Amino acid sequence: MKKQVLTATTAIVLGTSLFAGAASAQTVKVKKGDTLWGFSKKYGTTINKIKKENKLTSDTIYIGQTLSINGSSKQSKASKSAASSSSTHKVVRGDSLWKISKTYNMTVNELKKLNGLKTDLIRIGQVLKVKGTSNVKAASTTKPSSTSKKTTQSSTKLNTSKLVSDARALIGTPYKWGGTTPSGFDCSGFIWYLLNKQTNVARTSTAGYWSSMTKVSSPAVGDFVFFTTYKAGPSHMGVYIGNNKFIHASSDGVMTSDMTSSYWKPRYLGAKRF
Repeated sequence: MKKQVLTATTAIVLGTSLFAGAASAQTVKVKKGDTLWGFSKKYGTTINKIKKENKLTSDTIYIGQTLSINGSSKQSKASKSAASSSSTHKVVRGDSLWKISKTYNMTVNELKKLNGLKTDLIRIGQVLKVKGTSNVKAASTTKPSSTSKKTTQSSTKLNTSKLVSDARALIGTPYKWGGTTPSGFDCSGFIWYLLNKQTNVARTSTAGYWSSMTKVSSPAVGDFVFFTTYKAGPSHMGVYIGNNKFIHASSDGVMTSDMTSSYWKPRYLGAKRF
C-alpha cells in the first residue's frame, strides 16, 4: 500500500482546522490533512524545530506517522479571541477561504460576498474584511480601479522557468479525479500543485482559473492554455511550454501535447496569465 504524502499546502484543500483540538501533546499521529505548518501553529513551535526533533530532511510527512512535538500549544483560545475582535484578516501562507471563514465564524459565501470575490483564489498579503454585513455598498458594489484589479489578480509574479521545470518533472504522473499530489492529478489539481510551489492559492476548478487570470492574445512560455472538452466552456487546462506544446494532466496522466493536433486545435479557448 502506497504511503500518502502530505505536502506543506495540503491543508488548503482538505480543509483541516488548525485550531481544532490544540491540546498539549508530546507525540502526534499524522492524519489526513495534517502538515508541518499546521502542527507548528497548533503547538506553538516552528517547522524547523519539529523537523529537527524528528530528524526530518524535508517537509513531507505521511498518514500514520508519529511525530514528537515539544511546543507550547498556546494557540487556540487566545488566537481565536484576538481573531474575533478583528475586522480584517491578512492572508498568510496556508490560509484558505474555508479556514478563514471558520476562524471568524462566517461561511465561505459570506466571506466572498463581503470582499467582492468571484472565485476562491486568495493571495498571500491580501487583506480581507471579516466583519460587517455583506450588503454594505462600499464593500460589495464599488468597482475596483484597473490598477487595484491588476494587483488582486497578479500580486505574485511567477517564475515561469521554474513553473515549466516543475511541470516537466511530473510527466508520467497518473491521472486521478480530484487529485492534487504527485500520487495523481486531475487537470486543475495539477495547476493548483504547480502554483502552490511558488505562491498560495485555494483549490478551484478550470473555470475558476479561467475567470481569475488575465487574458493574453497569444501564449508565452509559462502561460496557461484552456480548452473545452467534456462540457461547454473552460473544462481543461495546461501549462504552455512553447512551440505549440503544453503540459497537462490528461486522462492518460501528466503528459505533453500539441495544441495544433486534430483533437486540441478545435477545442482551444484561449490563453491566460497568472
